[in-house]
Amino acid sequence: MQWRGILRLMAASPTIIGLGVLAITVPSKVFAADMLCRGTIHRANSNISFSVPWSPNTGFEQQVQFRNARTGIDISRSSRLRFDRKNEKGQRIYRGNVSGMADVTLINLSRSFQPRPGGQISVNFDGQWGRGTCSNRR
Repeated sequence: MQWRGILRLMAASPTIIGLGVLAITVPSKVFAADMLCRGTIHRANSNISFSVPWSPNTGFEQQVQFRNARTGIDISRSSRLRFDRKNEKGQRIYRGNVSGMADVTLINLSRSFQPRPGGQISVNFDGQWGRGTCSNRR
């Protein structure tokens, strides 16, 4: 009689524990994927393409890479962005610079911390704005 209750508990426990672990690990992988946001700043003489990673650990507090859009040659890399504040629309604003001379501003155009695939950002490089789109990293 006593063994029957223990065996019943042992048979049920792995399933309960397994489901508990599954419930904890699946959301972290689904909702916390690394993203890469790419876009272009349109200028009269030459366009600048930019890319900035987003990760669940650091958000957008990383460097923005700027390249010549036509040739793909690196132009510069910003300092690590830092969160500044939210604007009146609830969008997060990040700031940095290039060599302490050119200002860089990134605005996450969504109201959430994590951008979604297809989400938009706006990037300012020394007074010139461009728009980018985020996608999952592969």
